[in-house]
Amino acid sequence: MKVLAPVLALLAAAGCASAYVPSVSTVRRSAIVMKAEKSSSDAPPLRRAPPRKVCLMVEPTPFTHVSGYANRFKYMLQYLAKAGDKVEVLTVDSQTDPKELPKESFGYPIEHTMGFTFPLYNSISLTVDLPELKGAKILERLRPDLIHVTSPGFIVYAAIFYARVMRIPLLMSYHTHLPSYGKNYLGFIPGIEEFAWWLLRYAHSRADLTLVTSPQMRDELVANGIPRVDVWRKGIDTVRFDPKFKDEEMRNKMSDGNPDDFLMVYVGRLGAEKRLKDIRAVLERMPNARLCLVGKGPQMDELKEYFKGADS
Repeated sequence: MKVLAPVLALLAAAGCASAYVPSVSTVRRSAIVMKAEKSSSDAPPLRRAPPRKVCLMVEPTPFTHVSGYANRFKYMLQYLAKAGDKVEVLTVDSQTDPKELPKESFGYPIEHTMGFTFPLYNSISLTVDLPELKGAKILERLRPDLIHVTSPGFIVYAAIFYARVMRIPLLMSYHTHLPSYGKNYLGFIPGIEEFAWWLLRYAHSRADLTLVTSPQMRDELVANGIPRVDVWRKGIDTVRFDPKFKDEEMRNKMSDGNPDDFLMVYVGRLGAEKRLKDIRAVLERMPNARLCLVGKGPQMDELKEYFKGADS
């Protein structure tokens, strides 16, 4: 393969690649228009631009578990398919039997590369795409207009390297707030938040565009020195989430047999960074209110004990 030889050679000189920071002119020369400074409240039509070729590098995998993060990528692929874009996916999942790993999503092929289990959260897999270099093989075959990689993680560094070597525009989407995780899970290490911000600046300054999931997160990243940040807006699946699915039996279960009470529901990961304990003070000030937490995570047992005796 023509590309792999220079890739392997440049691995020995990764410092040269990592020192490159894309300029505004680089972005303008690309076939993709990215304007982080101007956000619009109107969703553009799917076929406003000609179909593109995209290499999606995503970790942890969104294809074998249920979460808001997973749903975001599944819907993205669904609408890219409707728009006529061509996508190939690189991901990692060392937790699932290889025979059960999905091979495609919405008609797009999925490649799984070798990875490892993250020590602080052993239900997810991460990767640097070594030794297989499947990302390089996809890029050589597809010749994409764009690399889209998730952050934070380890695959982002492989994507930075590939993008610089092959001169491909790089989009990063930011899904887990690293400084917050550092504070909550590694707070005993002095300077952990500052180090997390350094890591983010190092990686995201090398992206042509960073997408975050809220205006508040955009403002925080910009305030901490990360350039070219915009919001990847949320949406609601009005087919799945429809009042016609209202279920009295489920409401009765969620409200602990008090279906007429005001019901608050949280669905998601049960982790310290979600600050779910803050809800108890609100719950105690609201008469006839109930709380139902749906999900799992490292704080599940702690939350069960914390909310014991509350209307939850």
